[in-house]
Amino acid sequence: MSLTYDIKYQLKYGSVITKLIVINILVFLFGGLINLFVFMNNLQFNFANEFLSMPSNLSKLAYKPWTLLAYQFSHSDPFHLISNMLILYFSGRIFTDFFLKKDTWLIYLLGGFTGAILYLITFNFFTVFQNSNSTLIGASGSILAILFAATAYAPNLRVSIWGIFELKLLWLSFGFLLLDLITIPASNAGGHIAHIGGALLGWFYAKHKQNNLNWFSFNFFKEKSMKNYKVEINKNVKTKTNKNNPSQDEVDAILDKISKNGYDRLSKEEKDILFKASQDK
Repeated sequence: MSLTYDIKYQLKYGSVITKLIVINILVFLFGGLINLFVFMNNLQFNFANEFLSMPSNLSKLAYKPWTLLAYQFSHSDPFHLISNMLILYFSGRIFTDFFLKKDTWLIYLLGGFTGAILYLITFNFFTVFQNSNSTLIGASGSILAILFAATAYAPNLRVSIWGIFELKLLWLSFGFLLLDLITIPASNAGGHIAHIGGALLGWFYAKHKQNNLNWFSFNFFKEKSMKNYKVEINKNVKTKTNKNNPSQDEVDAILDKISKNGYDRLSKEEKDILFKASQDK
Protein backbone atom coordinates (compact mmCIF):
# COMPACT_ATOMS: atom_id res chain seq x y z
CA MET A 1 0.00 0.00 0.00
CA SER A 2 1.19 3.52 -0.79
CA LEU A 3 1.68 6.23 1.81
CA THR A 4 -1.07 8.28 0.15
CA TYR A 5 -3.50 5.37 0.46
CA ASP A 6 -2.59 4.87 4.13
CA ILE A 7 -3.21 8.55 4.89
CA LYS A 8 -6.58 8.52 3.09
CA TYR A 9 -7.55 5.33 4.92
CA GLN A 10 -6.72 6.78 8.35
CA LEU A 11 -8.55 10.03 7.60
CA LYS A 12 -11.65 8.08 6.51
CA TYR A 13 -11.71 5.09 8.86
CA GLY A 14 -9.31 5.88 11.69
CA SER A 15 -10.36 6.94 15.18
CA VAL A 16 -10.90 10.64 15.89
CA ILE A 17 -7.58 10.78 17.74
CA THR A 18 -5.80 9.18 14.77
CA LYS A 19 -7.41 11.71 12.43
CA LEU A 20 -6.30 14.61 14.64
CA ILE A 21 -2.74 13.28 14.72
CA VAL A 22 -2.68 12.82 10.93
CA ILE A 23 -4.05 16.34 10.34
CA ASN A 24 -1.42 17.86 12.63
CA ILE A 25 1.36 15.98 10.85
CA LEU A 26 0.09 16.94 7.39
CA VAL A 27 -0.13 20.62 8.32
CA PHE A 28 3.43 20.52 9.67
CA LEU A 29 4.77 18.80 6.54
CA PHE A 30 2.93 21.20 4.24
CA GLY A 31 4.40 24.17 6.07
CA GLY A 32 7.83 22.56 5.97
CA LEU A 33 7.68 22.12 2.19
CA ILE A 34 6.70 25.76 1.71
CA ASN A 35 9.56 26.86 3.97
CA LEU A 36 11.95 24.73 1.91
CA PHE A 37 10.81 26.45 -1.26
CA VAL A 38 11.22 29.84 0.41
CA PHE A 39 14.72 28.94 1.62
CA MET A 40 15.84 27.73 -1.80
CA ASN A 41 14.78 31.06 -3.27
CA ASN A 42 16.62 33.03 -0.56
CA LEU A 43 13.47 34.65 0.81
CA GLN A 44 12.88 35.81 4.38
CA PHE A 45 9.61 34.10 5.21
CA ASN A 46 8.21 31.44 7.56
CA PHE A 47 4.87 29.95 6.58
CA ALA A 48 3.79 28.85 10.08
CA ASN A 49 4.73 32.14 11.70
CA GLU A 50 3.10 34.27 9.02
CA PHE A 51 -0.10 32.36 8.25
CA LEU A 52 -0.79 29.81 11.03
CA SER A 53 0.36 31.29 14.35
CA MET A 54 -2.08 33.56 16.18
CA PRO A 55 -0.84 37.07 17.10
CA SER A 56 -1.51 38.55 20.52
CA ASN A 57 -1.96 41.99 18.94
CA LEU A 58 -5.70 42.41 18.33
CA SER A 59 -5.18 44.69 15.34
CA LYS A 60 -3.06 42.06 13.62
CA LEU A 61 -5.51 39.32 14.59
CA ALA A 62 -8.31 41.24 12.85
CA TYR A 63 -6.47 40.65 9.56
CA LYS A 64 -5.83 36.97 10.32
CA PRO A 65 -8.97 35.67 12.10
CA TRP A 66 -8.46 32.14 10.73
CA THR A 67 -5.46 31.74 13.02
CA LEU A 68 -7.86 31.18 15.95
CA LEU A 69 -8.38 27.76 14.38
CA ALA A 70 -5.19 27.26 12.38
CA TYR A 71 -2.82 27.61 15.34
CA GLN A 72 -4.43 24.55 16.98
CA PHE A 73 -3.07 22.29 14.21
CA SER A 74 0.33 23.93 13.76
CA HIS A 75 3.76 23.46 15.34
CA SER A 76 7.02 25.36 15.33
CA ASP A 77 9.47 22.44 15.03
CA PRO A 78 9.61 18.61 14.92
CA PHE A 79 10.16 18.21 18.68
CA HIS A 80 7.13 20.42 19.37
CA LEU A 81 5.03 18.27 17.04
CA ILE A 82 6.24 14.89 18.31
CA SER A 83 5.86 15.73 22.01
CA ASN A 84 2.33 17.05 21.49
CA MET A 85 1.25 14.06 19.39
CA LEU A 86 2.55 11.62 22.02
CA ILE A 87 0.51 13.37 24.73
CA LEU A 88 -2.52 13.49 22.42
CA TYR A 89 -2.25 9.75 21.77
CA PHE A 90 -1.87 8.95 25.48
CA SER A 91 -4.70 11.20 26.69
CA GLY A 92 -6.90 10.34 23.71
CA ARG A 93 -6.84 6.63 24.52
CA ILE A 94 -8.28 7.38 27.94
CA PHE A 95 -10.66 10.09 26.76
CA THR A 96 -12.33 7.92 24.11
CA ASP A 97 -13.17 5.26 26.69
CA PHE A 98 -15.50 7.70 28.46
CA PHE A 99 -16.73 10.12 25.80
CA LEU A 100 -18.48 9.93 22.46
CA LYS A 101 -16.74 10.55 19.15
CA LYS A 102 -18.37 13.95 18.69
CA ASP A 103 -17.03 15.04 22.10
CA THR A 104 -13.45 14.54 20.90
CA TRP A 105 -13.75 17.07 18.08
CA LEU A 106 -15.69 19.47 20.28
CA ILE A 107 -13.26 19.33 23.21
CA TYR A 108 -10.22 19.68 20.93
CA LEU A 109 -11.57 22.77 19.16
CA LEU A 110 -13.14 24.40 22.22
CA GLY A 111 -10.01 23.73 24.26
CA GLY A 112 -7.88 25.45 21.65
CA PHE A 113 -10.32 28.33 21.38
CA THR A 114 -10.48 28.81 25.16
CA GLY A 115 -6.69 28.70 25.39
CA ALA A 116 -6.52 31.37 22.68
CA ILE A 117 -9.01 33.63 24.46
CA LEU A 118 -7.16 33.37 27.78
CA TYR A 119 -3.90 34.09 25.93
CA LEU A 120 -5.36 37.21 24.28
CA ILE A 121 -6.84 38.49 27.55
CA THR A 122 -3.57 37.99 29.41
CA PHE A 123 -1.34 39.55 26.78
CA ASN A 124 -3.59 42.58 26.30
CA PHE A 125 -4.49 43.39 29.92
CA PHE A 126 -1.36 42.56 31.92
CA THR A 127 1.31 45.21 31.49
CA VAL A 128 4.18 42.70 31.66
CA PHE A 129 3.03 41.22 28.32
CA GLN A 130 1.83 44.31 26.46
CA ASN A 131 3.75 45.31 23.34
CA SER A 132 5.46 41.90 23.34
CA ASN A 133 4.51 41.15 19.70
CA SER A 134 3.93 37.54 20.74
CA THR A 135 2.33 34.79 18.67
CA LEU A 136 0.69 31.52 19.71
CA ILE A 137 1.21 28.21 17.93
CA GLY A 138 0.71 24.56 18.89
CA ALA A 139 -2.00 22.02 19.72
CA SER A 140 -1.13 21.91 23.44
CA GLY A 141 -4.19 23.83 24.64
CA SER A 142 -6.49 21.49 22.72
CA ILE A 143 -4.62 18.42 23.98
CA LEU A 144 -4.71 19.59 27.60
CA ALA A 145 -8.48 19.98 27.23
CA ILE A 146 -8.74 16.31 26.24
CA LEU A 147 -6.43 15.24 29.06
CA PHE A 148 -8.30 17.19 31.74
CA ALA A 149 -11.72 16.09 30.51
CA ALA A 150 -10.55 12.49 30.92
CA THR A 151 -9.10 13.38 34.33
CA ALA A 152 -12.36 14.92 35.54
CA TYR A 153 -14.19 11.75 34.57
CA ALA A 154 -11.68 9.26 35.96
CA PRO A 155 -9.31 10.96 38.43
CA ASN A 156 -8.36 7.73 40.17
CA LEU A 157 -7.49 5.85 37.00
CA ARG A 158 -3.96 4.53 37.40
CA VAL A 159 -1.61 5.01 34.48
CA SER A 160 1.77 3.38 33.96
CA ILE A 161 4.75 5.75 33.70
CA TRP A 162 7.38 4.23 31.39
CA GLY A 163 6.44 0.82 32.79
CA ILE A 164 8.26 1.67 36.02
CA PHE A 165 5.54 2.88 38.38
CA GLU A 166 1.86 3.76 38.40
CA LEU A 167 0.33 7.13 39.14
CA LYS A 168 -3.22 8.40 39.44
CA LEU A 169 -4.30 10.30 36.35
CA LEU A 170 -5.32 13.19 38.62
CA TRP A 171 -1.80 13.70 39.94
CA LEU A 172 -0.22 13.33 36.52
CA SER A 173 -2.52 15.92 34.94
CA PHE A 174 -2.18 18.43 37.75
CA GLY A 175 1.57 17.93 37.61
CA PHE A 176 1.47 19.16 34.00
CA LEU A 177 -0.68 22.11 35.06
CA LEU A 178 1.63 23.04 37.95
CA LEU A 179 4.63 23.03 35.61
CA ASP A 180 2.77 25.38 33.28
CA LEU A 181 2.00 27.77 36.12
CA ILE A 182 5.49 27.98 37.58
CA THR A 183 7.24 28.27 34.20
CA ILE A 184 5.19 31.23 32.92
CA PRO A 185 7.91 33.72 34.02
CA ALA A 186 10.69 31.59 32.53
CA SER A 187 9.78 31.05 28.87
CA ASN A 188 6.92 30.52 26.43
CA ALA A 189 4.44 32.35 28.67
CA GLY A 190 1.79 32.43 25.94
CA GLY A 191 1.93 28.68 25.43
CA HIS A 192 1.65 27.94 29.15
CA ILE A 193 -1.32 30.29 29.49
CA ALA A 194 -3.06 28.59 26.55
CA HIS A 195 -2.44 25.22 28.23
CA ILE A 196 -4.23 26.46 31.35
CA GLY A 197 -7.18 27.69 29.30
CA GLY A 198 -7.51 24.34 27.55
CA ALA A 199 -7.23 22.42 30.82
CA LEU A 200 -9.99 24.52 32.41
CA LEU A 201 -12.29 24.00 29.43
CA GLY A 202 -11.77 20.22 29.48
CA TRP A 203 -12.39 20.01 33.22
CA PHE A 204 -15.58 22.08 33.18
CA TYR A 205 -16.91 20.34 30.08
CA ALA A 206 -16.51 16.93 31.70
CA LYS A 207 -18.12 18.11 34.93
CA HIS A 208 -21.03 19.48 32.93
CA LYS A 209 -21.45 16.06 31.30
CA GLN A 210 -21.40 14.46 34.75
CA ASN A 211 -24.73 15.95 35.74
CA ASN A 212 -25.13 13.34 38.45
CA LEU A 213 -22.02 14.54 40.34
CA ASN A 214 -21.29 17.69 42.34
CA TRP A 215 -18.65 20.14 41.15
CA PHE A 216 -15.20 19.61 42.66
CA SER A 217 -16.46 16.68 44.74
CA PHE A 218 -13.37 14.46 44.35
CA ASN A 219 -11.92 12.81 47.41
CA PHE A 220 -8.23 12.70 46.52
CA PHE A 221 -7.33 10.17 49.16
CA LYS A 222 -10.01 7.55 48.66
CA GLU A 223 -10.55 5.31 45.69
CA LYS A 224 -13.92 5.67 44.00
CA SER A 225 -15.88 3.07 42.13
CA MET A 226 -15.75 3.67 38.39
CA LYS A 227 -19.51 3.17 38.37
CA ASN A 228 -19.74 6.87 39.16
CA TYR A 229 -18.46 7.57 35.66
CA LYS A 230 -20.85 7.35 32.79
CA VAL A 231 -20.25 5.37 29.62
CA GLU A 232 -23.14 5.78 27.21
CA ILE A 233 -24.07 2.60 25.41
CA ASN A 234 -25.10 2.99 21.81
CA LYS A 235 -28.48 1.30 21.75
CA ASN A 236 -29.02 2.05 18.08
CA VAL A 237 -26.19 -0.18 16.88
CA LYS A 238 -27.65 -3.33 15.32
CA THR A 239 -25.68 -6.44 16.14
CA LYS A 240 -26.17 -10.13 15.54
CA THR A 241 -25.01 -11.36 18.93
CA ASN A 242 -25.09 -10.18 22.52
CA LYS A 243 -21.29 -10.10 22.49
CA ASN A 244 -21.44 -7.11 20.15
CA ASN A 245 -24.03 -5.36 22.31
CA PRO A 246 -22.52 -5.17 25.84
CA SER A 247 -24.85 -4.73 28.79
CA GLN A 248 -24.48 -1.97 31.37
CA ASP A 249 -23.53 -4.59 33.99
CA GLU A 250 -20.60 -5.71 31.82
CA VAL A 251 -19.47 -2.12 31.38
CA ASP A 252 -19.74 -1.40 35.12
CA ALA A 253 -17.66 -4.46 35.95
CA ILE A 254 -14.93 -3.38 33.53
CA LEU A 255 -14.93 0.17 34.91
CA ASP A 256 -14.53 -1.18 38.43
CA LYS A 257 -11.55 -3.22 37.24
CA ILE A 258 -10.00 -0.09 35.68
CA SER A 259 -10.45 1.78 38.96
CA LYS A 260 -8.63 -0.91 40.91
CA ASN A 261 -5.96 -2.08 38.48
CA GLY A 262 -5.71 0.46 35.65
CA TYR A 263 -6.70 0.36 31.99
CA ASP A 264 -3.60 -1.55 30.91
CA ARG A 265 -4.65 -4.55 33.01
CA LEU A 266 -7.75 -5.14 30.90
CA SER A 267 -7.84 -8.04 28.47
CA LYS A 268 -8.29 -7.37 24.75
CA GLU A 269 -11.88 -8.62 24.99
CA GLU A 270 -12.64 -6.24 27.86
CA LYS A 271 -11.12 -3.31 25.96
CA ASP A 272 -13.25 -4.22 22.93
CA ILE A 273 -16.39 -4.31 25.07
CA LEU A 274 -15.63 -0.88 26.54
CA PHE A 275 -14.87 0.53 23.09
CA LYS A 276 -18.15 -0.76 21.65
CA ALA A 277 -20.08 0.63 24.61
CA SER A 278 -18.67 4.12 24.10
CA GLN A 279 -19.39 4.42 20.38
CA ASP A 280 -21.36 7.38 19.09
CA LYS A 281 -25.11 7.09 18.86
